[in-house]
Amino acid sequence: MVAVHKERLRVAIGEAAVEIAVEKGLAGTTMSKIAERAGVSRATAYNYFKDVEHALLSVVSDEVDRFYGQLRERLDGVTGARAGLEAFLAAHLEYFAQPERRSAALQLQALGISPAIRERMAAHTDRLRALLSDVLDSGRREGVISERVHPDRHAELVMHLLSATRQQVLRGDAPVDALAADLLLLVESGLCQPRPEPSG
Repeated sequence: MVAVHKERLRVAIGEAAVEIAVEKGLAGTTMSKIAERAGVSRATAYNYFKDVEHALLSVVSDEVDRFYGQLRERLDGVTGARAGLEAFLAAHLEYFAQPERRSAALQLQALGISPAIRERMAAHTDRLRALLSDVLDSGRREGVISERVHPDRHAELVMHLLSATRQQVLRGDAPVDALAADLLLLVESGLCQPRPEPSG
């Protein structure tokens, strides 16, 4: 029960940090305000996080953990690397198309978080890139991904493409299914072997 209580407090403090940062900006967010919003003492807030940015980092980390679990489940439900690649790309765009995710992502982008913390936030996506690398590696073994593809390097390149497409999702430039199809066309054209012609 103690561990559960501590985890609830950690989550509450992190969520309070995001709420206040969105309302008042990073400069107007203090650990005292976070503690008050979370209903804990200032000392308790500092027991969990050394500063505001680390509280925000914890929220991003939790989100990545949840998304990673959902993505693994989705990939486990498809057969073949080509289907896995399509599921990987679509899952990302669909996730950020959810109104609450779109709003939160835009708000966090506008906070002016320090480069060091942004780098640590980005590091939390390393597992996602590694998962994509596994999909590409499987595709090479299956013969659906070109032998010229280097799974790790190309996974990183695709993640950058995905990030650019995600910005279009956040701006609402086009329907998510259209953006997913555009991205898949680019990726398949560059990475995949031509689809076999239907027989007969």
